[in-house]
Amino acid sequence: MMVLSVAICAPLRADEFSKTFHYSTRMFSFGTLTIETRMGDVEVDGWDEPRLEIEAEKVVEAKDEKHAQPLYDQVQVVLDGQDKQVLLRTVYPSRSFSHPFHNESDLTVNLRIHMPFDANVRMKCVDGEVRVSGLIGRQEVNLSYGDVEIDVPSIYRLRSLNARTILGYVQSDLHGENGAGWGRRIMFWNSEGDQDIKVRVRMGGVYVYSEL
Repeated sequence: MMVLSVAICAPLRADEFSKTFHYSTRMFSFGTLTIETRMGDVEVDGWDEPRLEIEAEKVVEAKDEKHAQPLYDQVQVVLDGQDKQVLLRTVYPSRSFSHPFHNESDLTVNLRIHMPFDANVRMKCVDGEVRVSGLIGRQEVNLSYGDVEIDVPSIYRLRSLNARTILGYVQSDLHGENGAGWGRRIMFWNSEGDQDIKVRVRMGGVYVYSEL
């Protein structure tokens, strides 16, 4: 069963307001969470609970709180599925031919997610900062603009890491990678491991850190 709760909106700056929504559903070990979102930061943490908990902060730009209220409904957070397959996505207004990205930058959704540590995550994000930590399942992250940080719980469990940015910066303590420019990569292989991580960034950074 899915649960939704809403927090009171609060001004962030003179022209920026936010409202926080809470979602939850049952999720099993080795299940897969698929995330599809456009604008906003995504933070995913693993925990030892058989459920998925999501805090979705909608951030809008308006001249005052009264004008901010109707803007929250222009972007929806949709959670479908449970147990082995869960889909989390943000739905924006239909794009017009003449102004395909009109007002999208004024509608941001920041996601803070707790999920079973041994489940898998697949993510596609257009613009934002992504951080994943505490997961030993398969990870696949695709980001167009922004930075991705992956914290690997155990280097001994990591089988493969294939991360790259078309234009940006990479940093990792796996092999001491540290550099910027075109076509930067981080590669790792351990035949005795069981976790696979794949990261693709179009423009931005990739940061990978590990624990023993």
